[in-house]
Parts: sequence; C-alpha cells; structure tokens
Amino acid sequence: MPSFVVGAYASLPQGREAQEAYYDLLGGQPWIDGTEIPFPGDLAETADRIWLAGQLPRHWKNNTVTAIPGTMQHVWKDPNFGLASPDEGGRRFALAFFKQLRDALADFAQWRGSQDVKFVEIHTAPTRIASRDAMTASLQALAQLDWSGAKLVIEHCDAYVEGRKPEKGFLPIEDEIALCRESGIGLTVNWGRSVVEGRKVQTAVEHIEAAAGAGVLAGLMFSGSGPEETQYGYGWIDGHLPMNPDEPTSLMDAAAIGAAVKAAGEQGEPLAYLGAKVCVPKDATAEERLGYLARIHDAVLAGRAGA
Repeated sequence: MPSFVVGAYASLPQGREAQEAYYDLLGGQPWIDGTEIPFPGDLAETADRIWLAGQLPRHWKNNTVTAIPGTMQHVWKDPNFGLASPDEGGRRFALAFFKQLRDALADFAQWRGSQDVKFVEIHTAPTRIASRDAMTASLQALAQLDWSGAKLVIEHCDAYVEGRKPEKGFLPIEDEIALCRESGIGLTVNWGRSVVEGRKVQTAVEHIEAAAGAGVLAGLMFSGSGPEETQYGYGWIDGHLPMNPDEPTSLMDAAAIGAAVKAAGEQGEPLAYLGAKVCVPKDATAEERLGYLARIHDAVLAGRAGA
C-alpha cells in the first residue's frame, strides 16, 4: 500500500498557533503518513527547521520535500536558472540551490532525530529552453550528494507549449521518463499540472500511463485545475484547486481521481506514495481544511477498490 502524503503547506492557516493546531489535527488521522514540505519554506532558516522538526507528528516517516517554490522564485528572477538549463551559469546556480536544500535537509534530520524524508522532488527548469542533456549532467552531479536517506524524483510540471503562456514550461514528460530510466530514479505526476499542460482531464491519465508503462512512476499527487477564474487565481493556473464539488469549476472530481488511480495501477510494482495538495478558502476552519484533503483520500480509496 503506498503512503498517503498531504501537501499541508498549501492549506496551512496563518500564524504559528493555528498551524500547530492544524498539524496536530492532521497527525490524528490514521490515513496520513506524511507531508510534502516546500523548500525554502520552513526549511530555510534554522529556527524554522527546529520548529518544523518538533511540530510534524513523530509517526510521519514518509515525508517528501518539493523544490518547486524555490525553483520558481529563481526562474522568475533569472530565466536561465534550472537544473536543465543550457546556460552553464544558470545550471550551476541551480546546483548550488540544491546543495542548500541538501544542507537544510541534513539539519532538519538532525533536529528531528530521524531520517523521515523519503523523497526530494526536483524539476526540469527553466521555462521554454530546458535541455535534456543539461538535466542529465545535473542528475549525475546530484547523485553524488548525501540526501539524508531520501531519494530524488523528478516531478513533472506542464511542458512548454508553443504559442501559449506556460505556468512552468519545463521538459516534456517523454524526456523526463527517459531521464528517469537512464538515471535510475522515479517520476511523480501532479494531476493538476498535467491537466494545465493539456487543457483536458485525459492528459493526466496519459502521463500516468506513460510513466507507469516505463516502470518509473513513483508518486501521484492530486491537485485540481480548471479553465475558469476562481478565488485561487486565473483560469488554468497551477493553483492547487480543491476537487469538485468543493470547487465547482475544478475538473478534478471523484471519477477523474479514480481514472488516474486505475492508470497508476498498470505499473507492475506499487507506487511509493499517493497524496493530495490543495488550497482552501482563507477563512476555512482547521476541520474544514482537513475535509478538503479527506475527500480526495476517499476518492483515491474508491478508485483503488475499483481498479
């Protein structure tokens, strides 16, 4: 049975006291095995790492770290930044960023007293100009580093589509699958990011089937997306919309989740993790925030039962 992780940072309330109460509530749910931690986020500074190490439930042994927030912060400032950058300066800058992540993860593990991060999600930035050969070189460099017991996985984001303003605009999934096979690492599909790329639900299924067919699918995260402007942003934003009907414009409903889970089941060996990462209304209570995640988990369970 894959672990179930929640990208709690997307639904985290404001203020440490409220955040602590939310983590306590999540920790009491037997179906949650860990969280997706953003970098830099609460891993950036020593004081925040100490807080996070003590706050995450002790039984959460299957956490992941995602580098997408910091990656995009750098890409917006420097369009040459990224592990897959054909610009050597931009690629070296990205490698330095990941060494910072490596150091932060080691410090977090020390304060935690345990190596509870199982995966680090990396990305094939930069936008539009990403190079498969450059990513190969970066993967070779990253493989030499000590990741405190975690494994690297490439998380697919929307690939660059000519004539369209991208959300991320990184490498096509075909290139990422090939990179995973060459380097021996896994690939994670985020449902919403695949749908943003293809503008249709079927794209997520196609991406999952392709990764599963190649035997590299390691994770499947459920975030919603849709064509209309909502409280979470403009149409087709990579905005982690809740599932439908929690967000009526979201294309991610129980049937879509079930189809994705079924596609993932085509792989011979089970996934390492499944999960949910959605934004919620700003005034939602802790219990309501949990509900948005729990309903996705219920749909995943139904999909697994019907697969």
